[in-house]
Amino acid sequence: MFFQPRWVEQRLSELGRSLLMGVAVVALVLIVFMGPRLGLLVASVLPLVTFSSLAIFALGGGVLHQMAIAGMVIALGMLVDNAIVMVENLQWHLDQGRTRREACAASVRELATPLAAATGTTLAAFAPLLLSSGDTADFTRGIPILVMLTLTVSYFYALLVTPILGSAVLKPDPGRTQPLIETVGERLAEIGYRRPAVILVTTAALVLGSLFLGQWLSRDFFPSTDRNQLLVDMNFPEGTHTDHSALMASGLAEHLRKRDDVEQVHVYAGFSGPRFFYNLAQIPASPHFARIVVITSDSSVIGDIADEARARSAVDVPEAQVVAHRLGQGPPINAPVEIRLYGKDTRDLQRAVDQVMAAVRATPGAVDVRHKLGAGIPTLEFRIDDAEAARFGVTREQIGQLLADVTRGREFSTWRLGREPVPMRIRSPEGELFPAQALDGLMITTSAGPLPLAQFLHTDVGFQPAVIEHFDLRRVTSVLAETADGVTYNDVLSELMPRLDALVLPDRIELEIAGAAEEAGSANSALFSALPIGLLLLLVFLLWQFNSFRLMGIVLVTVPLAVVGVVPGLLLAGQPFGFTAMLGIVALVGIVVNNAIVLIDVAEQMRAEGESVGAAIAAAVKRRTRPILLTTTTTVVGLAPLTMTDSTLWPPMAWAIISGLLASTALTLLVIPVLYRLLMNLGPFGLDFRARTVD
Repeated sequence: MFFQPRWVEQRLSELGRSLLMGVAVVALVLIVFMGPRLGLLVASVLPLVTFSSLAIFALGGGVLHQMAIAGMVIALGMLVDNAIVMVENLQWHLDQGRTRREACAASVRELATPLAAATGTTLAAFAPLLLSSGDTADFTRGIPILVMLTLTVSYFYALLVTPILGSAVLKPDPGRTQPLIETVGERLAEIGYRRPAVILVTTAALVLGSLFLGQWLSRDFFPSTDRNQLLVDMNFPEGTHTDHSALMASGLAEHLRKRDDVEQVHVYAGFSGPRFFYNLAQIPASPHFARIVVITSDSSVIGDIADEARARSAVDVPEAQVVAHRLGQGPPINAPVEIRLYGKDTRDLQRAVDQVMAAVRATPGAVDVRHKLGAGIPTLEFRIDDAEAARFGVTREQIGQLLADVTRGREFSTWRLGREPVPMRIRSPEGELFPAQALDGLMITTSAGPLPLAQFLHTDVGFQPAVIEHFDLRRVTSVLAETADGVTYNDVLSELMPRLDALVLPDRIELEIAGAAEEAGSANSALFSALPIGLLLLLVFLLWQFNSFRLMGIVLVTVPLAVVGVVPGLLLAGQPFGFTAMLGIVALVGIVVNNAIVLIDVAEQMRAEGESVGAAIAAAVKRRTRPILLTTTTTVVGLAPLTMTDSTLWPPMAWAIISGLLASTALTLLVIPVLYRLLMNLGPFGLDFRARTVD
């Protein structure tokens, strides 16, 4: 159970298989769509860039974990983009009758800047993920590091290695027939020329429709794991002895052990047990706490076992707060749903806790509702008569030591049993069960001889809070809840917030939403705080490439086009919108602008040679449709294995990128030519479609 190398090997093997499968499928796609010669040439770049990137990553002290491998899988489809464009351009120059040397020189000269801009925009998109701070950013930082490193290496390979390999492998073929994809490009250019208004209106409607569909998209922060392990945490009233906690937990464990779908059950009392998962919070010496770890035959039965544990504990140990939950992903949190309550008065906090717990219990999807205020514990308060004690030479330290010796005992030596030292204590036979009323009869040594302890102190019985917590220097308590299977924290909060707003809480009680919502807000805030840096870098690369605000604006239009695919894709795949899906969208921004960059760059080259705006963009669509569709296809098939992994982390991110990229690519080939034709014909007095648009 606690042999972590097995789990690490399983997760890395799964991601490694995804990486190898992606490499094989990408290579196959390249060969099918580009032909054996061009396809194998581009496919040869895959292992070169992959191994070079991993070597540099290792030299920099990087550790190969699941985030790093996931970054490699994400970059897999993108790393061949530069090679595809370079090989296509090299073959085109050879077909025009240039020598191999001239074709290599011309291709590198033409593409060095646009490929640098395209790579730079992708790096700019990942920059906020690299620069953001916080627990969540630290958890996922391996993804932007590997993606940015791999794309940088692929750019240099495209400029330095691919032309050399291409000049040795490729052959001129001026008489080759026009590929079907180029015919598709011609048709798309014709549609954009004949129906510009229809395309723009339809695109705007699709964007708005996707945003409207977003209200039905379930939201989550990090999903639970796919492990076959269930945690059952039992919190007894404060003051409960460890022996009682262990006895009650063992009884519940014995009941669960009888199920056929339960393989192992482990019980830990007085502490949380070993930290066998990365985001498990350690609970040190707590006599009133016990944890049961259940190993099941399959992760699909965890929900049924959790329900049985709750039902059984409600009968056998009604005094305990029992929480049955799966292992979570991402940074550790107290619970998916947490409501903090601030106040100074214990009674006001107790009344507010009761109101909030009633509201949470009435909310569908919320289970294991509990609070952290504690039930309180009976206490003995000793009021010492200092004047009387001083008259007989008795100090407070003596009185305290006597009370401790009788109840807790005093350590006087250590017994070594094997490797573990065991403290040896001497105390009264009753120990912690020493009767309170008998404390007055204890004899204490004084200057006048032994005297009863009652002569120097008065004992009062009281009831005090067992737990007093502070957050930001204010007293706080929390109401916590888990979520049922298939329900996210956002689903619960959406139903709960109107109920909380309707509560009339005691005066001076403040309420705050914490848990997964707070952690998601912190992660998003950290990401968006670094977003201006990425946006600035994106604008710098675009202006460096085009030196035009109009062209930069045309390229940036592709970003909202991705929304058309992301929301429907997540809905159809049944995936929630969480932090990993957010990572996918941020990555998607850098990917989708590349298609527009290479398309507009060819159009600008054609215009520089004297072509009209319409003729230039039509030729650009025809010439760049195949590399654009190829780069999109390779990215999609490279990410496809992630959608089929057992891990719950990667499918939302993969589906967000795949669906968004498919939609944005299709719309880019239609919308960008229309906008280019309109905006580049925009004169000082409006639009002018004369001669320049007639081809």
